[in-house]
Amino acid sequence: IDYITLEIPTMNRITINTKLYYLLTHADGEVHKKEEEMGDKMMWHMSMNKDKFYAQIDELSMYDREIIFDDCIKELKTFDKNDQINCLAWMCLIANADGFMDKSEWDLIYKIYHKYLSLNLPEITARQKELHKFIQQYANIPDSSKNEPRDPTKVKNEPSKPTKVEVKTSPATDKPRLSFPM
Repeated sequence: IDYITLEIPTMNRITINTKLYYLLTHADGEVHKKEEEMGDKMMWHMSMNKDKFYAQIDELSMYDREIIFDDCIKELKTFDKNDQINCLAWMCLIANADGFMDKSEWDLIYKIYHKYLSLNLPEITARQKELHKFIQQYANIPDSSKNEPRDPTKVKNEPSKPTKVEVKTSPATDKPRLSFPM
C-alpha cells in the first residue's frame, strides 16, 4: 500500500492575537467595520504588518474554529498572567468596538478567561481601560502598518554634511569651550 503524505500547514507562525481576533470577529457570524478598525489599532500597537495579518486571517479560514480555539488555549496556557490579560483585554476592546458585545462574543471571552485560564474579570477590564486610553491618544494612527520594515541595506547612503565645531574662549576663564550650532 502506498501512503500519500499530506502537508498540513501549521498555525504556529500565526500570532495568538491574530487567531483570537479571527475567532472573535467570526463568533457572531459577521465582521463589523468598527471591529476591523480596532483590529487595525491592535496591529499598530503591536507593530504587526497589516498585509501579513490579513493573509493570516485568510489562512485561518481554512481551519475548523474548534482547532483554532484549542490551539489558542494551548498557547495561552504557556503565557504568563500579564500576557494572558493583555490578549483578553484586546478581545474585549474588539468585541466592544461596535458599541455592542454580542452574546456569542461574550461566551467566547468568558470561556477563555474563566474556564480555561482562571483569570479575574476586574484585571482584564482594568487592562482594557488602560489600552483604550492609550490608543485614544493616537486616534488618527497612520497607515504605516501596511509598509514593510525598512531594509537598511537598500537605503541610499548620502554623505553626511560635516558639522562645524567652533572653539571659543570664555572671557572669564580663558578656557576653551565647544560651541555646536543648533
